Amino acid sequence: MKKIIFGKCYAFSGDAMYQAWLMESLALYADAGDIPSDVDIHIVNEISGRALVAMNPKAHRTFDHGMLTSFPAADVYWGWSDRGSLEVEVTLRSRRGVKRNVQRLLSVEYASDLESFEQILHEFVLVPSTYFFSDMVPIHAACLTVNGQACLLAGTGGVGKSAAMLALRQHDGVGFVSDDISLMSYGSSLVYANMAWPKIYGYNCSDPALKGELLAGRGWVDRTHFNVKAWINVASTRRKLRPDRVYRKVESSPSPLSRLYYLVREDVPKFQVAGLEASVAVEMTIAVISAEYSIFHDQLYWEQYNALATSRTAMLTMEQVVANWRRLLAECLATVACFKISVPLNMDHVAYRDCMIDTLMTGVAEHA
Repeated sequence: MKKIIFGKCYAFSGDAMYQAWLMESLALYADAGDIPSDVDIHIVNEISGRALVAMNPKAHRTFDHGMLTSFPAADVYWGWSDRGSLEVEVTLRSRRGVKRNVQRLLSVEYASDLESFEQILHEFVLVPSTYFFSDMVPIHAACLTVNGQACLLAGTGGVGKSAAMLALRQHDGVGFVSDDISLMSYGSSLVYANMAWPKIYGYNCSDPALKGELLAGRGWVDRTHFNVKAWINVASTRRKLRPDRVYRKVESSPSPLSRLYYLVREDVPKFQVAGLEASVAVEMTIAVISAEYSIFHDQLYWEQYNALATSRTAMLTMEQVVANWRRLLAECLATVACFKISVPLNMDHVAYRDCMIDTLMTGVAEHA
């Protein structure tokens, strides 16, 4: 299977069970046909044997021509093939039996095997794969299009990006691009579709239609888990849905970026929008993505440590990554209108959604 993802050709392989999950997880990306692959991803039962150079700590292994990163749910090997494509091997950690069921009941999600696989694929494989290309930069932002022009809603987790997106999910002229991480490339200011399944919390379900869609087809334990946790605390439960089940329109092609909004909860008397210097937006973007993806960034620091300890060249370092991000963001945001949206600390959820709808659909002139 080959797909165009983030503007590059990704080839996937795996046994029959993984093929079915891959098809569902990647259904909204365009087929790549016979295009040579930039990234080859193999879902395997065991990582291929290679000569180990260093293992400091146990969660990171350095090889002559690659590295292995260990996460709670998967091990991922990264290396360069002889023809120059990025070669990735992924092995999932098996979670079965009573312990798995208890973990599901205690978790914020009552995730199915497919939902867990989709999240691992996007968060620990597809997005990190962009770090190895000098023309790609991730942004911790939701993204929608308004009449064909992309708008990024950036900020830290829990600031209200998804809530604003969901408030506009059925509006004419609005399209879904990404829910959590957006990808841009050098020289084009285009935002690429990230079809990771949106995470929808209990507090997003004031719309009965959305809640009905979210729980449709789920078993009684799954539904009870959601309802009980939402009754206790609406922020303590969530579910995921494929984007085309949530949004009226899904953008599969790259979209030109016109506006970037940084959502900031702060001590202000009212909702307000102000201009933001592009150079400040660049540094805010690096700060947020550095914190949000620290689980992968730790692996790059360990790769650098192992390389220094063994007098070798690291496959990739955070210093290289951040320098590349700063260069790309400065180029991409030079022609984009950047704004900061100040949101009162205790602003009512409904009032917040109304202000965001007005800002995104009518522009910022009346708020600036």
